[in-house]
Amino acid sequence: MSTTSTRRGRATWTRRATAGASVAGAALLLGACAPAVPAPAPDPAPEKPQAALTSQQVDHVHDAINHTLAAATKAEDPKELEPRVEGPALRARSWQLTVAKQADEPDLVTDLPLDSQSDVVPATDTWPRTGMSVSVEAEGSQSPRLSVIEQDDARAPYSLWGWVKLFPDTSLPAFAEPSVGSPAVAHDDGDSLVVSPDDAFARYVDVLNLGDDSKYADQFGDDLFRQLLADQDKVLNKALEPADGKHTTTFKATDDALRSVATTDGGAVVMGAMDAREAYKAEKGAKIQPQTDAEKALFGDQEATNTLDVDSVSMVAMYIPPAGTKDGKPKVLGVERVTTKVTS
Repeated sequence: MSTTSTRRGRATWTRRATAGASVAGAALLLGACAPAVPAPAPDPAPEKPQAALTSQQVDHVHDAINHTLAAATKAEDPKELEPRVEGPALRARSWQLTVAKQADEPDLVTDLPLDSQSDVVPATDTWPRTGMSVSVEAEGSQSPRLSVIEQDDARAPYSLWGWVKLFPDTSLPAFAEPSVGSPAVAHDDGDSLVVSPDDAFARYVDVLNLGDDSKYADQFGDDLFRQLLADQDKVLNKALEPADGKHTTTFKATDDALRSVATTDGGAVVMGAMDAREAYKAEKGAKIQPQTDAEKALFGDQEATNTLDVDSVSMVAMYIPPAGTKDGKPKVLGVERVTTKVTS
């Protein structure tokens, strides 16, 4: 390469470098003079958990559960219930489908109306998420059903956990609007309520077993379930008198944790499940036959003897007033009782 060419190349390179440096310097100067761009401020975190479902999502949950119930009923197959039915509802519905198939009696399956008249949406940012739903009246002007709907974790679908038939003319306490949501209440919360859900349920079981002899008898108002049980016991014991017989019913709470949702007055609506055994016993040589269609279907071809045990599961809903309520007592709102086993 000639000296001239080298000098020209160096000159060209120098001019380019100088120009580049000038542009870079100008850019730095402009950058130094430009105002700083403010970082976007995050939205403030809500002071309390918001409603976990929109109205459209609630409708989707109802549709999915109703589709599952209808498919299982049509197929008379309890396996069709999962994963949209769980807990005591799964056990109760499974037995209803089994009994209805054995007895060829579709009416033995509780009618759960497809449409709801009000929904209680969970307000939480954690799991499980528990809500409730009140149905329209069932066919034949039967009372509405109160159902518990629950999502176990972020990946699980919302499922039917339990349901009861509300007693006739029962008035439910008010819940927060669905757009606001209702928080769950701890099952051991005895501070904000007149009695904790755990204690209320355990005491109610004691009252069912001992009646007026229970030390908790005056802590509950009278209710239709207790009346029906007392009337049934009188009728059956009178029928067994000629055979020197006796009828008793013993309840015990199941291992299912209670489901509780807050009401606007500071109270809570609670649902839980209990198992029961009706025991019939008469003198030797007597033969005790099953009474209802469900009992007959589960009894099957067993030979009748002087004893008969009838097992059932009951879902029970009650309202617990807030602490400080004058003369506040837990009030039973409704029950669903399903026969599960009959043995001689």
